[in-house]
Amino acid sequence: MNPSCLRIKSIDASHIGELIRIGEETGLSPWSAQSYLEEMKNPSAIMLRLVDEENTIVSFIVGRIILGGEIETQLDAEIFNIAVTEQNQQRGCGQRLFDEFVNKCRENEVARVWLEVRESNEKAIKFYEKNGFESVQTRPSFYSNPREHALVMLLILSESAL
Repeated sequence: MNPSCLRIKSIDASHIGELIRIGEETGLSPWSAQSYLEEMKNPSAIMLRLVDEENTIVSFIVGRIILGGEIETQLDAEIFNIAVTEQNQQRGCGQRLFDEFVNKCRENEVARVWLEVRESNEKAIKFYEKNGFESVQTRPSFYSNPREHALVMLLILSESAL
């Protein structure tokens, strides 16, 4: 795979089966087709895919811009899912999509980005820490199949969020 041939595109309903397959392959907490469809209807959703020269999805990210802050006057974002197919891991695919997600957040004046990650997912935690996230809380027994704690992680994009 030639990294220069990879392109970032939006996700639409025709991609849901592939997202579910990649999610299963990579151990994401499962989302149903209905969950993806509902998220697509949300105008604040950010849903991106990275595709190769055959238009095959090699990575995707799903998140949303939300109201946040003490009095809900600043914009925050939350990342729900990010996955890279096993054969394309360690090639910068997740980083490219993450960077584009953050760019879209900055364009919309998002102050903070939140996510939850399985406590045992060391590879993801290292990726998020490398990108400036800090662990701010633990949610006991947040995940099921298997039951596991979640780390809540936060990335500050704007000094106004402090």
